Amino acid sequence: MDFRLLTFGDLRLVDGTGATVPFPEKGLLSLCFLLTSPSPQKTRAELAEFLWGDIPLDKGLANLRQTLSRVKNRQDELGIGLLLIEQATVSANLQAFTTDLALLDAVSQTNPHTALEELLQLGRWDFLARTEVIGGTARMWLRTQRDRIKTKMLTTLRDAIAAMGKDADATIVKEAALRLFEAHPEDETVYQILGETYAGEPQLESARHIFESRRKYRWGELPVDPDPQTLSVARRMFERQRSVVPQLREVPGPRLEIVPPVPRGPPKLALLPPVNTASNHQPAVFLSAALLEDITVGLCVLKTVTMVAHYTAEKIALNLDRSAMLEKYGINYVLDTRLSFDGSVYWLFAQLVYAGNDEVLWAERFSMEAQDLPRQHREIGQRVVASVASFVERNEFSRDYFERSPEAYRQYLLGQRHLKHLNLPDIRRARKAFQTALKENPYFSPALSGAARTYHLEWLVTARGDLQLLKQVETQAGKAIAAGQDLAAGYREFGAAKLYQSDFDESLKAFEIAENISPHHADVIADYANTLIHASQPYEGLAKIEHAIKLNPLSPDIYYWTAAGASYHIEQYEDAANYIGRMADPAPAARLAAAVAAMAGDMRKAKALVRKVKETYPDFEVDTWLSIVPIREQWQKDHYRTGLRRAGF
Repeated sequence: MDFRLLTFGDLRLVDGTGATVPFPEKGLLSLCFLLTSPSPQKTRAELAEFLWGDIPLDKGLANLRQTLSRVKNRQDELGIGLLLIEQATVSANLQAFTTDLALLDAVSQTNPHTALEELLQLGRWDFLARTEVIGGTARMWLRTQRDRIKTKMLTTLRDAIAAMGKDADATIVKEAALRLFEAHPEDETVYQILGETYAGEPQLESARHIFESRRKYRWGELPVDPDPQTLSVARRMFERQRSVVPQLREVPGPRLEIVPPVPRGPPKLALLPPVNTASNHQPAVFLSAALLEDITVGLCVLKTVTMVAHYTAEKIALNLDRSAMLEKYGINYVLDTRLSFDGSVYWLFAQLVYAGNDEVLWAERFSMEAQDLPRQHREIGQRVVASVASFVERNEFSRDYFERSPEAYRQYLLGQRHLKHLNLPDIRRARKAFQTALKENPYFSPALSGAARTYHLEWLVTARGDLQLLKQVETQAGKAIAAGQDLAAGYREFGAAKLYQSDFDESLKAFEIAENISPHHADVIADYANTLIHASQPYEGLAKIEHAIKLNPLSPDIYYWTAAGASYHIEQYEDAANYIGRMADPAPAARLAAAVAAMAGDMRKAKALVRKVKETYPDFEVDTWLSIVPIREQWQKDHYRTGLRRAGF
């Protein structure tokens, strides 16, 4: 009996009559992996890592033994040996079956039109369309294969279009363009070729309907802006449909145009931490929240998904009317979590939900054991990206340094937890945790940047102007950058150190890099805004902090404080007062509030604020304080001094 492995569309094995032959799916997927590898033979360990990459190797090998046992039994029933199973290796028996993958390399290399006809024999062009793989290795392999095949199809189609004569039959090209678009509706280049191909035909009504339906899919459901070139293709298509050249038209007639929707920006995603009120669960709750915050920061590297800052996500999680909050802040996707305890292990249950209709995209539970945390970081990040961002930006979110030492990652999360409390004892506890993490892994970039932040915060809290602390910030941040150049945190702390040493240009460069790495990281953007204000660019600083507030709409007080400072320096005193009024605890901004009130002419309020400040800081002296605060240009320092003096300091 002849057998053929079909990989385009549904993965399946068929016999000589075309009927589907039942066969273990993992066995068929293994055949695909072997056929697309340089060698059709793999060790058992390599195959287990491919099929179950996110579990310990011993468990993966155990799963593989069970799978190969089922494969062997089925092969014995069929009387064939598609997979040759040895003690240490597994290979594809290339003489036992044929496959549609072979057609990719067998098509004509000299005649692109013939090659296109041959490729159309595949039926569909979407490789393993409904096959789900697990593990970062398998996902990367699948993405690579799909990209390779798409490139092959796209190149052949372009060559066929270029080789067509003026009066040539375009049926094959037209069919190929549709086939490619059906396989890759998210690809802008494929979309343009579809439009150009149909635009060249004399009968365009069907093309118009196809383009409209795809436009709805492409621009109606996905909140991203269409490429301008695609819009121009659409317009040319509709102009040709009327057989009128628009520049020569004398009598205006009814026009059929695609009008792009109002740009909505990328979809917003919030990772909501678990809410457990029982006091005996609080350590696990804190650890889970720290894990989700770290994943949120990591996902900020995505350019087409906007991450809602963790601070706002925490507020939403605690709100009784979550739906109203999600609607209010335009959040499209939510990772909802809850914590459970089975008597020995804590489990984090997570489900990714589309907020528009409460559709659950996936649900899974994750162990919160220390040795599992790095893997859970990777798995949650990958699942979120695959479910939400893959259609606009496929990104295999995996960091090797999270896997080198689970204990280092656990200590890092503990350090992050301590940094929630901005007092000296907690700052130093955080530093101790980061240092413990670095003993496990000296090159763990997040812990290096975390240590840098502890020195930065100690410098702020002690307010002694200790230059050695700033040097420590700079040193640790430099190490963090060297260990993880694609992470924003190191550049953020380096920028802060340079700011407080009045090296404004270096600080701004560091924050620019940090923002480029993580364009939706609200805390990074807020710190960048603060640096711009100190560098005497208050207008630019105000724009930045307003952007940070949009990303983190339930903002921490420091955001509003920063916005108030920018507003003060552009003499928008009412706005400055409003920002201070939005702070949950405006006491730390009392000096600025007094200056704002005085410059606005509200002397009663200014005097009252001065009294409050002097109760807390009886030795406060304007010139001494301004000598410590880094401000680039004298006009800005003089303006602040004027406000403080007028208030009564």
